Amino acid sequence: MVESKLTSNVTGLDNAKMLGKFFVSALKTFMDSANVANRRNKGLNVSDSLFNFVKMSFLEHSVLRYRRMVQFGPQVILDSTFPPFPSVAFDKRIENYVNNLDMREIPTGIVSISTTNCCPYSCPFCSTNALRVTKTDLDEELLKGTISAVEKMGVPMIILHGGEPMYRYDRFLRLVKHVNSETCLWMFTSGYGVSQERANELKDNGLFGVWVSLDHFEPEVHNSFRGSPHAFDKACKAIEVFKRAGVYTCLSLVPTDDMLIPENFIKYYDFAKNLGVAEIRVMEKKPSGREARRGVLAHSPVLANLQKKLYADPRYKNHPPISGLSTWLEKDQALGCQCRFEYLFITSTGDVQPCEVSEITFGNIRQESFDAIYQRISKSFYRCSTGCIPMVMYPEIREYQKNKSKMSYSEKIDNADRVIQEFQEKGSIPGAYRPIWSYYEKRLKLFHKRQMAKQEVGRSRNGG
Repeated sequence: MVESKLTSNVTGLDNAKMLGKFFVSALKTFMDSANVANRRNKGLNVSDSLFNFVKMSFLEHSVLRYRRMVQFGPQVILDSTFPPFPSVAFDKRIENYVNNLDMREIPTGIVSISTTNCCPYSCPFCSTNALRVTKTDLDEELLKGTISAVEKMGVPMIILHGGEPMYRYDRFLRLVKHVNSETCLWMFTSGYGVSQERANELKDNGLFGVWVSLDHFEPEVHNSFRGSPHAFDKACKAIEVFKRAGVYTCLSLVPTDDMLIPENFIKYYDFAKNLGVAEIRVMEKKPSGREARRGVLAHSPVLANLQKKLYADPRYKNHPPISGLSTWLEKDQALGCQCRFEYLFITSTGDVQPCEVSEITFGNIRQESFDAIYQRISKSFYRCSTGCIPMVMYPEIREYQKNKSKMSYSEKIDNADRVIQEFQEKGSIPGAYRPIWSYYEKRLKLFHKRQMAKQEVGRSRNGG
């Protein structure tokens, strides 16, 4: 058995030193001869390349603005949605940024794959409406082929989840084994079906990190939320065994209404620290699953403000950092919706969606290759935008859900594209991109002109 690895927040002078290491590492990647040749072949000039490097710095600043990095053994984690440093996956993520000017051509940072629809719990916000029927789950070989296709296109990080992935453990383990060792592999779990033997086996076969769902510090509240009297105990047990196995262990929290009382959230925060988790990923309620019937419930600014206060308060400098808070990330001052650019989701029935809760499909891997679907969705997302797709486009998505059984395959795709175009038109350029956006558009226009001119020369030489 592997002994538990301790995690610690990177603070003070160590934080400045680590940022310096990141800069040096990114600069080496930027100057690497193979990457220089890659950019030259794509038609990027020196100014384009330098712009990419600067753009990456803006995004890094936004990610780390109200959270601390975490030391995990010999590695450091900026955020649980970014591969650890140093690692091959980290280098690949940096290469993807610096080697591509057009945002539509940057490989997605994470592809999340639902390995099964099955789950013993009944969470109101869950977009899968999980049952215990396996017959609708995707063919195992199709999933393996899709994992390989995702890796081939340069995606550095994969998440495997459900439903509850441990519900079909033997199948899940085979999928874990199929993931390339250089890919940063994560999973979501409710804690159901987790044992020390299984945690060790998953770690030995390449699992880097896990998010364990735990929505409250009071067992009865969490159990009621999940629809099981044992959910709390299973989640806490899972946290311990994953830590003991040497897996980077985080909490995933969907805040209940009483968590908007700062005193209650701080109780949860203290509780998380005592559990010894590395991070807390706060995933606020979205209009998906049974929650969709309630309509759009605006996210309160309480948690966003509290995150800033806790980050600035020295009493909490050793508490697990808070990440993923949509009231911060999706709003004007940060990154906006990161669907496609940083995240894509494949449902347990094969639909490729911008995220779990958007519930619109750009294609299904049972009917065409993931590569073809990926090219389609990349064209649709031409820029980042503030807001959350299912919240901004709630009426349109509800109408889509109402009529999708009557739509043809191509009609579903066309409607999904229309929803995303309208979403981008309604939103604004997020704060992290705004200072450089006009310059980016100018550079992109010139870049496309050079590409067209190069193509014209090629056609002339070939007699076309």
